[in-house]
Amino acid sequence: MTEIDLRSVMSEFATGVTAVTLDSQPPHGITVNAFTSVSLDPPLVLVCFDHDTDAHERLVTGEAEHYCVNILSADQQILGEHFAGMTDGELDPFDEHPTERAATGAPVFSESLGYVDCSVHEAVEAGDHTVYIGHVEAAELRESDRDALTFYESEWGTVP
Repeated sequence: MTEIDLRSVMSEFATGVTAVTLDSQPPHGITVNAFTSVSLDPPLVLVCFDHDTDAHERLVTGEAEHYCVNILSADQQILGEHFAGMTDGELDPFDEHPTERAATGAPVFSESLGYVDCSVHEAVEAGDHTVYIGHVEAAELRESDRDALTFYESEWGTVP
């Protein structure tokens, strides 16, 4: 099996798309589709960051201690593209899109479908990624009447 084989198989699994923001200065974000609930009691979720990303570096060095998972709507695809490094990067999404601060200080995109604000509970090295298990400090459903942004077969899509 090769990396291409695994990527091909995994592209058949439809996922939601999130913009995970960090409480660093300046604020930082990364597109993540490896996000899931772990436990309701205590409230835990996880995200996975590639070791070669700035987000991983900021958490490892302590420059950031918290993260906020912003669940993106279909009309926020530009945020997903920007934080995935698919745009020219000249515009700062933290200036261009309305944000506020979550309980931990991490940015929340005001127009996201919802968010889950976390402190790092545990970090687990797993191959070329780290699994960050976050203790949920706050969560809010915001815009449930809009379509969710998805990623399937390497294409952006929506789910009503």
